[in-house]
Amino acid sequence: LAPLAQVTAQWLNRRHYDMLPTTAEQFANFGTASTPSAADKGRTPGVGTVLTLILVPLLLIMLGTTGATMLPKGDSLRTVLGFIGAPIFALMVAVGLSFVLVARRMGWSMAKTNDVMESALPPAATVILVTGAGGVLAKVLTVSGIGAALSQTLVATHLPLILMGFVISLVLRAAQGSATVAILTTCGLLAEAITTGGYSALQVALLTVAIGFGGLGLSHVNDSGFWIVTRYLGLSVGDGLRTWTVLTTVLGVAGFLLTALVWALVA
Repeated sequence: LAPLAQVTAQWLNRRHYDMLPTTAEQFANFGTASTPSAADKGRTPGVGTVLTLILVPLLLIMLGTTGATMLPKGDSLRTVLGFIGAPIFALMVAVGLSFVLVARRMGWSMAKTNDVMESALPPAATVILVTGAGGVLAKVLTVSGIGAALSQTLVATHLPLILMGFVISLVLRAAQGSATVAILTTCGLLAEAITTGGYSALQVALLTVAIGFGGLGLSHVNDSGFWIVTRYLGLSVGDGLRTWTVLTTVLGVAGFLLTALVWALVA
């Protein structure tokens, strides 16, 4: 799919897309700042410091996941690892380390540190809000039974199972934004049909891939990835829908068609 992604991106880039004013200003000012002094260069965080700030929360989350997987319920060590591995706690630790390793090293005052931290909130706020809303909608779809009802409606159409898995995953992805929720929900809804259908291990693997490609397509405003791409590239919502959404949908459909072709060959 990589060549297709390249061709699709080139086709989409035939049109000129205006950057958001804030992003355009950042590009215009890039490299024009005054040259830092030798003292400032000496205080600049090194590669090791930056990697530490990135890896520490990841390692804490991995510890929590490992403890929940390998230790029995009720184990005190599992409880401790689950606490320190909670994403909120791990990210709070990263923020605290940033204050110690970066702010103090750079000689920032408390006011300067607050200004830097506050400047990071506006670009992240939209992503956090949309991601949270998508998670709430996903929970509503699951608990209320709407997702199951939708899936049962599609099952009643007697579509081929591989097409049904792709369509259900794609619809759930478009409805609530999370690819993970769409894929896991679809797998759960089709689990009985898969286990009683007498499918080979290869066919089950192809079904899983088809469901995964369904979760790839139709990334739009309720997907946090959509906002990450559009904000970092300085695209408006409309331009994001015309580029990122189109690209992910093309790749999802193309991936499904390739998977369906292999399915037809091994069936």
